[in-house]
Amino acid sequence: MAAHVATVLGTSAGIVGLLLHGLVAVLFGLGLLWAIVRIYSVILKIVVAAIALVEVAVLFWLLQLAGVSWLPYPVLISGLLATLCGLAYSQSKAGQRRRSIEGMLKGRVSHATLQKFLVSEAPFPFAAEKRGASRVECQISNLEELAAKLAAPDFVALNNAFCDVAANRLMESGGVVAGTAKPCAFFGALGADPAHAERANEAAHALEQRFEEFRRECLERWGVEPDCKATVLSGPMIVGIFESAISCGIDVVPAQE
Repeated sequence: MAAHVATVLGTSAGIVGLLLHGLVAVLFGLGLLWAIVRIYSVILKIVVAAIALVEVAVLFWLLQLAGVSWLPYPVLISGLLATLCGLAYSQSKAGQRRRSIEGMLKGRVSHATLQKFLVSEAPFPFAAEKRGASRVECQISNLEELAAKLAAPDFVALNNAFCDVAANRLMESGGVVAGTAKPCAFFGALGADPAHAERANEAAHALEQRFEEFRRECLERWGVEPDCKATVLSGPMIVGIFESAISCGIDVVPAQE
């Protein structure tokens, strides 16, 4: 009877061990695949994968020295498969499209808007065209007064905080933040939108409310009150991908009818 119980327990422990080995291998493979897919450079993908696999080998060697029995092969095989799948995906049409969209829009639109275009089958890059769009531009009208009152580091910090506040709220409202000196965003830039003017005005209204909070924050931190404003301009604009040595992204310029 005792021998039978010992056999059952040993078999159970072996099954649990196999399941644990398999779970670790799957989790490692999925984690490495996620990391590789999100890295743009192929060389960097390979370097990251190689480092991860070497770390796994070293970890299991240390476990062996500590008397812990653990097979490294399932995890290493899972990592190799994840690396190959990640490299193959990055070279596929879908992978290249994802890389282009993320490189163009990441940091310029909200996470929800970015995900919408990642799962969409709309062609990319977008064709340039002239259509109705709206621009929301933000500025601090009393910059000279603030520059006279604040030390240079504080003046720069205040301006950077203002840009962050404006850009984040504009992205949350569905706008596409442009890479310009002044915080601004476009509505109707990523596709024809008959309600672009309404959405832009709603975003400007939300900004005015956020600027009230920002003014109070600046008064508490720096003892000054920036005069923040948001202006909405709507009309026909040329929408396209404008590239330069500094930036590349969806942008618009005013167009004459």
